[in-house]
Amino acid sequence: MIQNNNKLIFSSMSDEEIDFSILHQDRYLENILNKNLIINNYTGKIKEIGLIYMAMNPQKPSLRPDRKFWRWKSGSFDMYVNVPDYEKFCNATHKEAKKIIAKLYLASIKKYLWKRKDFDAPKFYKDVKEVFKPILNS
Repeated sequence: MIQNNNKLIFSSMSDEEIDFSILHQDRYLENILNKNLIINNYTGKIKEIGLIYMAMNPQKPSLRPDRKFWRWKSGSFDMYVNVPDYEKFCNATHKEAKKIIAKLYLASIKKYLWKRKDFDAPKFYKDVKEVFKPILNS
């Protein structure tokens, strides 16, 4: 039996205007990715991929700009990405929030992982999109 040591992680940063339960819709996405995908199928170097999405009021300075952060010793690759439509996310239902976060994850794969020579991003993107299909089509 192959042990799945996946570490596909979702986390968030937000201001006080975001309903805490909206932010935790990412737990569902994290769980279904970790149940269905194995990082080793795409790379031998990256051991953990994190999406840290930031839902910050655009009228206030954001905590940080979109960026990637690679910790080569631990094999951790983090993607920090701002939610593109703050107001829409603030007012989202749980179902809508999952869809927003899923789309953000897919866009982040293209933006940050696509050109890495040590990662099969096109295959990962296709597989993630397939896992997210019920959410994206709802």
